[in-house]
Amino acid sequence: MSTAPSSKCSVLVVEDDVSAGRTLAQLLREDGYEVEVVLDGEAAMARLTRAPTPDVLITDYRLPRADGLEVATYGRKLHPNLSIVMVTSYPEVIARIGSRADVPTVILSKPLVYAELTRELDRLIERVGA
Repeated sequence: MSTAPSSKCSVLVVEDDVSAGRTLAQLLREDGYEVEVVLDGEAAMARLTRAPTPDVLITDYRLPRADGLEVATYGRKLHPNLSIVMVTSYPEVIARIGSRADVPTVILSKPLVYAELTRELDRLIERVGA
């Protein structure tokens, strides 16, 4: 596991698989992150309109009621400096969206390797000074 962030970092996890979302949230909390989980894209977009803004958005690509790309694009429009991690098991998605400035900062493949995620989170936090 990663070392705990020096200051609490807030993470919004968007995952429609309840078990996967719960497990990821538990691991992140154990590593010192403040975590909120929502189950679909529409709920994620609604949450992004309320304060406080999360420091990092972690979203699955395939979601009900709005996919992860829609969530990421919406989040970036509201909060231009929002760090975004998209997780997907669809490599064609990575190829299609990897270079767009309005979408995820980091794209990770499923199955998600937690150590890889925390390395990216540490890098994002250091970059923005969260």
